[in-house]
Amino acid sequence: MKKYLYLMIALVIVGCTEQMALSENMDEPTKQELPNEIEMLKESARWGDGEAYLELANCYRDGKGVKKDFISMLTMVSLAESYGGINRMEDYWYSFPEDSEFRLIVECIGKFMDKQTEEAQELVERIIANESADGYAIKGLFMIEQGDSIEGKRLFEVAAEKGSKMAELLLCVSDWREGLNPQIEKLEALTDKNPLACNILAKMYAGMGSYEKTDEAKAAYYYLKADQHTCLSKRGAIWLLDYSRRGGDLHLSATDMERLQILAGEEVTQTPVINHSDPKLEAAITDLLKWEINDYIKWKKAMVYVVETNTGKIKANLAYEREGKKLSPYVDSYHQEQHTMVGAPTYLALLSSGKLTPENVFDTGCGIYGNIRDHNWRRGGYGAISLERALGVRSEVAFTMAKEYVYGENESEINAQINEYLGGNPNEAMGILTFYNAVANGGKMVKLVSESEDGIVLHEQIAKPEHIKALQKGLENAVANGIFKKAGNYDTKVAACGRTFVIEGNYRRMELCGYFPAEKPMYTIMVIMEKEGLPASAGGMCGIILSNTINVLMDMYGMES
Repeated sequence: MKKYLYLMIALVIVGCTEQMALSENMDEPTKQELPNEIEMLKESARWGDGEAYLELANCYRDGKGVKKDFISMLTMVSLAESYGGINRMEDYWYSFPEDSEFRLIVECIGKFMDKQTEEAQELVERIIANESADGYAIKGLFMIEQGDSIEGKRLFEVAAEKGSKMAELLLCVSDWREGLNPQIEKLEALTDKNPLACNILAKMYAGMGSYEKTDEAKAAYYYLKADQHTCLSKRGAIWLLDYSRRGGDLHLSATDMERLQILAGEEVTQTPVINHSDPKLEAAITDLLKWEINDYIKWKKAMVYVVETNTGKIKANLAYEREGKKLSPYVDSYHQEQHTMVGAPTYLALLSSGKLTPENVFDTGCGIYGNIRDHNWRRGGYGAISLERALGVRSEVAFTMAKEYVYGENESEINAQINEYLGGNPNEAMGILTFYNAVANGGKMVKLVSESEDGIVLHEQIAKPEHIKALQKGLENAVANGIFKKAGNYDTKVAACGRTFVIEGNYRRMELCGYFPAEKPMYTIMVIMEKEGLPASAGGMCGIILSNTINVLMDMYGMES
């Protein structure tokens, strides 16, 4: 039975064994919503946990925390088998109830491949009668196999309109049996909505199979994007490691490289600890964190990174977990893809379009726009505000309106632009710190390195100088007049921006990144805190530590106020 599923579903979609992903953007949680459990399972799966993949398959099978979806369930089962979560995929199908819609799909495909055409046609009609979008896609495959490509493609269109992810992809591949002549632009537009497109594009650009185009940088980009969506297979991990070892720069942390080794089935080599910081500075910041224990913040975890702006040399790298008044060293392992808006790169993408300026005004009303709400919506919102003010008060409503004005519904276009500004770095702590350091550096992005390493320029200019200057001004105003005031300092001008979002459990993660002096930056600082429940504010809570860290730096290095 497994052979039939691969032939009819996996192989028809460009021979891709790296399959479908969990799409946070498209799958609306059911009433049994368990988002934190889903996120935890996804994170475990990204480290090659086969049992986590099997649990994710169950979630898609039962509609637990996500929308029921056959192709996503199939993908998770396939990866569960690859990583030891289940011995045989066939065992999984046979565990379904006799009248299960998904079991009917499996039996239908099997009968068609066994040339039991009449029985297969009866089953596919039963599936369609159950209002299954995938039923139309499977019937379309049957029609094309029987020589009626026009009717087959029409059924794909019907299935796609009804929400079939499989049909969306089949419509992008003209010669579906051989995976030839894929429609590149359509696939690229699907990469956020339907992440299996990432694997198709990665395979194509890597020169695998019958493809003629090769672009290893693009292949790496799409494989990494597939990884972010929890659907990187062993084959993809092996390719990425090989690419890196041949000189390709993946801009990944040591932790992520270790994770790729695990996914590829390699024996993991321990990365040596590098003495990359100033011990006296770290000791002073540690004392600062100990003092903060007695404050009202009640944080559980805190991280502080200090970087020399011009060179990218790391002066301090601290991470602590607290129990009462005791601090224990902690390795920040949170590296999930962030969907919470990154204000500064988004602002830069909007300005670079040429359609908006910092002075453009958006009426946010009472702070509610569809399912988007500003943090102060209960207090009446911000009303009509400029784009620059929206950055300073982190108005997601204004930014959503601005994105729609510039990019319409083409979310992938602005995401691609933001990724370009991030220099391919992941949307996580080190990637965001690298970006803000580039902004402080006038647009020059340098690699974050240890004290003993030479500086490496990653990109000479990530955006036009005039847009970088506009962003610098907006970040300075975000501290002077926005919600990040507590990051300010009496002795120097500071520029900063941040975000707060929910992670597993009832915990909030707050990230604030800034630099000083704003007019001629010397140091870039990132403060991250995690705490349980509310209140939680990146500006109010991380801002205090950022400001006090500036005091430590000015005193220790004899900087003039």
